[in-house]
Amino acid sequence: MTLFYSIKEAISGFSKARLSTFITIFTIFFLLFILAVFAILSSNVYRIVNVLNANYDMQVYLSNTLTDAEIESLNREFRQMPGVKEVRFISKEAAASEFKQVFGEDIFDALEENPLPASLVILMNEDTKVKLNLEKIAKDLQKRPEIDEVVLHQDAFNALVKFSRISRIVLYTIFVIVLAGSLFMISNTIRLIILARRPIIDTMQLVGATDAFIRRPFIIEGVLQGFLGGGAAAFLVYLLMQLVALQWPGLILLPNYFYAMLLLAGVLFGLVGSLFAVKRFL
Repeated sequence: MTLFYSIKEAISGFSKARLSTFITIFTIFFLLFILAVFAILSSNVYRIVNVLNANYDMQVYLSNTLTDAEIESLNREFRQMPGVKEVRFISKEAAASEFKQVFGEDIFDALEENPLPASLVILMNEDTKVKLNLEKIAKDLQKRPEIDEVVLHQDAFNALVKFSRISRIVLYTIFVIVLAGSLFMISNTIRLIILARRPIIDTMQLVGATDAFIRRPFIIEGVLQGFLGGGAAAFLVYLLMQLVALQWPGLILLPNYFYAMLLLAGVLFGLVGSLFAVKRFL
């Protein structure tokens, strides 16, 4: 019965500070949403790089003097290299065909033979250490006489590595802002409601109501504010993920429990904020 009364009083408290309650819920929602976006991007940074970084990480241009057997031997060797996910051979003919599609055929009309070299394109796995060692791997391969040139396709990766490092700092900063903002907003809202109910609270204290009984509605109210803010953030993130999945299937993977974590985070922020408020103002 006392719990039902506390919940009823907590819900009725929303009407006693409507604007402040709305601002509090919106603040929790907005900060949690920003926190979620950075967390999603940070955790999926190496999956995103595979889309932005073309279909391979490194292209090895082979000497024109190599025989088919020597090329096949290199192909097998590269496949066995640590961290290599896939190796694909592009013949001189395939390279010429791709060149013609992009630039036209005029250049080949003036030449007696195809000047473009055969190449092996290499896709590495998503291991960060392997990706970061690509430059060293490329330098080692460049020294080999059967290889003319090694070209790296790491621009997107390097940019996202920097983003990943920065995003961790941003995540911690946003988390502190979310916590501090939630504490301030929820505490301020509950303070206003306590002031509005002060005559009733004084009367309840005179008739012997315990501190726990008096504080419970305010704590529940803070939890409800956090629940609504966290729920709104989880819902918006869900809609955003659905749009991303339609546009770029498989680009971002997000476990289902992430939405529950957002909701739980809102509840925890609301709980901490309300506890801080009632201990300070009651």
